[in-house]
Amino acid sequence: MFFAIPVLVPAQSKSLDQIIDAKISKMSLNEKVGQLFIVGFPHTRTNKDFEKFIQDYKPGSFLLFKRNIQSLEQVKKLNEDLYKISYNSTKLPPLIAIDQEGGAVSRLPIQPNPPNALAIGQTQSKELSEEMGYQTGLFLREVGFNMNLAPVLDVADPYTSSFIGVRSFGSDPTLVKEIGTAYAKGLLRSKVIPTAKHFPGTGNVKADPHNVVVNNVSSESSLKAKDLIPFEGYSSLGSNVAVMLSHSIYPALDPKREPASFSSKISTELLRNDLKYTGLVITDDLLMKGSKDILRPDQAALKALLAGADIVMMTWSIHDQERAIKTVRSAVEDGRLSVDLLNQKLHRILVAKAFANIYRRNPNLPSLIAKGTLSSQDYVSLEERVLNENIRTNLNSKTAVTDTSEPERAPAANPEVVCAFSPSFDFLTSFKNASADTVHTKQLFGSSKTSDILNPAKGNACEVILVAVTGPKTARLLRTLPTQIKKNTVVINLGSPGLVPKEHPYRKLVQLYFNHKDSGKKVAEHLSEILNSQSESFALRD
Repeated sequence: MFFAIPVLVPAQSKSLDQIIDAKISKMSLNEKVGQLFIVGFPHTRTNKDFEKFIQDYKPGSFLLFKRNIQSLEQVKKLNEDLYKISYNSTKLPPLIAIDQEGGAVSRLPIQPNPPNALAIGQTQSKELSEEMGYQTGLFLREVGFNMNLAPVLDVADPYTSSFIGVRSFGSDPTLVKEIGTAYAKGLLRSKVIPTAKHFPGTGNVKADPHNVVVNNVSSESSLKAKDLIPFEGYSSLGSNVAVMLSHSIYPALDPKREPASFSSKISTELLRNDLKYTGLVITDDLLMKGSKDILRPDQAALKALLAGADIVMMTWSIHDQERAIKTVRSAVEDGRLSVDLLNQKLHRILVAKAFANIYRRNPNLPSLIAKGTLSSQDYVSLEERVLNENIRTNLNSKTAVTDTSEPERAPAANPEVVCAFSPSFDFLTSFKNASADTVHTKQLFGSSKTSDILNPAKGNACEVILVAVTGPKTARLLRTLPTQIKKNTVVINLGSPGLVPKEHPYRKLVQLYFNHKDSGKKVAEHLSEILNSQSESFALRD
């Protein structure tokens, strides 16, 4: 029953559009208005009060966070219950969404840990990005999700203080378009609705609309030449996709200085008319400071819908959710929100729900849940390929990747004695196991001092010092090394780009941004190439 929605499955000679229009014509006003909301809630299981809220207000979509997830079996049961309660109340399937971007924005336990967008972008491989989207979609479907609030299509320089950081695929708009659109295609292959964010792009803005009202002062020409490029590509994917609006203000695009969520200039004229986008338009959370400090949530919901949004997001307060639904319902009753406009939004929503409903899991396939985590051999192999390509693009010129296969390598036979240091035990272990006998390793901790590197290096007559950075404490320790030692140090950055600057005093810098369990092994296998490369620094394509 969990995915069986006969009311939205095309039958006989009727088209999907005809079936959807017939369904809309029979819906009550309460049912119609509820479909315009995606709501969050604080529970890990349904209860009578929440069931009554669903029955009374009939929200069409749900968004889950870490607070809703205790285990995979628990969240799978929660999603099944949400589905059944929602379907019994509305005779329509809900969209059940989650933020599963990868990296730090990963709500589900997946092994190995999913790479962040920047690590995927650095591969420059559309094939790998699409496959990562597909494998992610399979994991989401395994536990009952049919919508992902990803990919992030913001174009951001990883070396700036942008709040997006490693959530962006990179600073090249064409690369972000190609890699991000490929990721979305992978989600679509698994019958999961992708949600590109945050339109029309956050760029390198430091301020986070979760916390403050944000003004993006980029010029119109800059936005069109950079930030809008990925969304132009994404718009070609058709109707079974979603775009999330930013709460930022864009004076160059809307002289009235309305946040994008409330701006018809941005959500209708730019996105729908200029970019020819036909999918769903969703706001970011209207309870965020970037929205709430400008407009009360219920009024914000109505204004966003009038401006062009199809679905408005409210992730916490049931009181605010109830008030907003009543406000929108009143606006339909008194004509401020026309029935025609309401029905257009519903049609787009039900088209997406029909697509999400055609998923059928092959019962003969093994479960993707094992020992409390999601994983599969295909996914493990994919992660290794992503890591391989990160190494490859660090070493090679930054050209498009077509061949993502890599032969097995023998352990590196390096002519120099290497001492490796890192807080990551996995990195050190895999590095040592894949290296020659002339390697010494030492784990670093938060309390480590410069002497913890210098003394072992001196005692072992190290010709090369290798430091794998995972966070700010290791980066600070690295900066305290004497100048001459720095010149002989190879730095492997497993964390965010800002930990080690572009202009650096080290012998080599390899930017991986990806603390994979086999990162050390791959560095060891390529160490001779790293040491002998003519380039002093390796990073993303310019």
